[in-house]
This record gives sequence, C-alpha cells and structure tokens, in this order.
Amino acid sequence: MSNDVKQRILSESMQLMFSNGIKVMTMDELAKRIGVSKRTIYEHFEDKDALLTAVLKSHKKEKEAQIKKNFGNSPTVIHAFFQFLTNIESTTFSKVISRYDEIKRYHPAVYSKIVCDNKKQEIENTKFLFGLGIEQGVFRKNLNIDIIAPLFRNFLLQLWNDGSELKEQYPFEKTYEMVMEIFIRGCCTEKGLKVVEKLTQK
Repeated sequence: MSNDVKQRILSESMQLMFSNGIKVMTMDELAKRIGVSKRTIYEHFEDKDALLTAVLKSHKKEKEAQIKKNFGNSPTVIHAFFQFLTNIESTTFSKVISRYDEIKRYHPAVYSKIVCDNKKQEIENTKFLFGLGIEQGVFRKNLNIDIIAPLFRNFLLQLWNDGSELKEQYPFEKTYEMVMEIFIRGCCTEKGLKVVEKLTQK
C-alpha cells in the first residue's frame, strides 16, 4: 500500500509539474488531488526538492524506455536519432524544456544534482550508440567514441543551458535537430550521409 501511494504521488506530481509548472506543484495541491494528507506526502518525500528529484528520475526512466524503443525499431542509429524528435509533439517538447528551465532557476541544487548524476550514464549510453553506428557502417571507423560521446553530450547540454536567445526565436526542437544534424554529418560514412540526406529531405 505504501508503494502504491508513493507511485501515485510521483505520477500526479509529474503530470502537475509538466502541465502547470513548478509553482503549481505544491504539497497542498498534491494532497488535494491525490486525496491524502500533506503528512502522508512528507512521509515519502522530506521536502519539495526530494520530490522534484524523484520526479525527474522517474521522467528520465520513461524517456530512456522510449529512446530504447526507438533505437530497437530503427534501421540505423541515425534513423533513431532523428526519430526521437519527430515522435515528440512540439508543444510537449517545449513544456519539458520550460519545466527544466524553471527547476534550474528555482531549484538549482536539484538541477545540478540531476545533471551530475546523469552525466556518467548518459556518456556511456552515447558511446554505445556511436559504437553501434560504427558497426552498422553509418559512422566512420576512425571515430574515437571516448571523445565523441562526452563532446556530443556537452554540445547539446550547452545548447540547452545557454540557448535562451534561440529559444525565444525558434522552437527548441528545431534548433536541437539542426545542431544534431551538423554533428552527425561530421561522423558519417558515405552510407551514413545518404541516410541523413534522405531523412532531412523537405
């Protein structure tokens, strides 16, 4: 029963946060929506930072499951990289970006912890994907994935953190797609370039 309540708190928190924003995701509002006391919420999460951390970890787990599904169903790694964006509605993607910006602004300790905790695993996942691309013949064999993986992650993270002016002018997913395309093209074999050309034809 205790785990069921905890999961309900996490699910409702995630929905409330991404739909309405961080400020609306209060303990009072959660207690009202779930039908429990605030004390019950605090029995599972000592404060809002702890709850936000748990929500972000849960969201990351869901995102990783979707990415694995995309890569499992894609002909090549390049197809999967591009499919990741096309499968996300523009409004949903923008909301996710906006919420992470809010967390960075109002709960910097939570944001920093999540970024630091995710770093090692994200780099290992990226190394695997670029290695798979080499095996598939769409990425060059002379790529040093120990360099490419953290570089790719840092490139996109910098865009996320410092691209505020671009965010005001263009949907983030469009900027993300352009940066990703430029980076991936530099890693491609002739076979890979043909895949990119086909996927980016307008």
